[in-house]
Amino acid sequence: MNGGRRHFRPVPLILSRIVFFWGEVWKCWRLTLDWTVQVYIAIPALFIGANMYRDAWLHPPSWFAAVPQQTVFVLLAAAMLRARARTFADYGDGLFLRRSARWTRPMIATGLAYTLLVRLLTAAAVVALLAPLLDLRFDWDAATGAAMAGAAALLGYAWTLVRDGLERRRSGWRRVAAVWVARLMLMAAWVAGMTAIRSGASFGLALAALIAASCLLTWLRLRAKGTFLHEVAAEREAYSACVRFLFMEAGGARSVPRGRKPLLSLRRNLFRRRGTRERIAELWIKAKLRDPENVQALLTFAAIGSAAVALPPPGLGLAMWPVSGLFALFWLHGQWKQWEGERYVAMLPWPPLALREAEGIGRRALFLPLFGLWGLALGCKIGLLYGGAGWLAVPLAPAVGWAAGRYLDSVVSVYLQFRKRKRKAQTWERPSGTEEEEARENA
Repeated sequence: MNGGRRHFRPVPLILSRIVFFWGEVWKCWRLTLDWTVQVYIAIPALFIGANMYRDAWLHPPSWFAAVPQQTVFVLLAAAMLRARARTFADYGDGLFLRRSARWTRPMIATGLAYTLLVRLLTAAAVVALLAPLLDLRFDWDAATGAAMAGAAALLGYAWTLVRDGLERRRSGWRRVAAVWVARLMLMAAWVAGMTAIRSGASFGLALAALIAASCLLTWLRLRAKGTFLHEVAAEREAYSACVRFLFMEAGGARSVPRGRKPLLSLRRNLFRRRGTRERIAELWIKAKLRDPENVQALLTFAAIGSAAVALPPPGLGLAMWPVSGLFALFWLHGQWKQWEGERYVAMLPWPPLALREAEGIGRRALFLPLFGLWGLALGCKIGLLYGGAGWLAVPLAPAVGWAAGRYLDSVVSVYLQFRKRKRKAQTWERPSGTEEEEARENA
């Protein structure tokens, strides 16, 4: 009886949930790690990895000499800036546990302590894996490695609290953008700060700054209110991240509900004017953006076009800019004709000329940002080559590309209309089957 009452307290409750969480994760992985996987994959991989690690100590590879110290800092930051704060919240906590600060704060504090401990273990594992490089290339001893692992763990812990705050205040694409901007800024600050350290005193100041920032963020997190639903969603995503690899190829695996807005929501109107042409163009754009294959094709066009204008010399890149635009315009025209021929589109009674005018609106809506992106790539190429005033090409090239893209689209529209009228004229002038037979008989 006393043991059960002792167990039903904030800290023992969270500890039992931690054990239960990793037990469930292990059960999922145990389904995959059967004896065949262990014998033929896991154990040989361990032996091969241990042998490679031993060879790196005894026979350092030649590429060790070319590795800069910033690479170690980047690897540590990449490993640390992926986690999120864990509180092991459950839906049942909303019944009565979350109504009392006597329960809420100890539970959140225990979860944050677990987060810091996991960050410390992860940083220690990364430093241990990089030990041959750190010892043979940079002459780090065990104390230096332990201090760097501790600093990286504090960086990772502070990042989890920063990410938690951003995800609670943002939604949709703004959340993703804010998280990535914060991640890049922290990584840049970490690499620059660690590179600038030249003595133990400066490292102590950096460590004190990380400790102070972690304490301040922890205090703010413990005082935050209205975080329950976010914590539950974060726990579900954490469990999904641990077992997602196992069900990656399983077609029947259900995705974990996220309880937040999607990254790309197409519920709102894309055009301010709501005429018939805009509505038809909006239907086509939404159909294209909801198809992963079309999105992948657009991304491929963006990457190939950027490479086509940025990799060659500026003159050749400037010539390839409109050529790539023509390819994209004709591809978009083909996508429109394919969509226009589908049954659910062809059966609707559209007004005269509505489809032709809507094609121009939808095609420009997808083409102009793509063409402007290629102009931005060309401007960056010019700025890197010439510097100084050459950097003015970065803002000017997309602006010029917007006007040039509209002109190029109008030229393609005139050509398509000319080709369409020519085909109609050829169809009307073509003789019927009986007229061809009579002509053959007279001949």
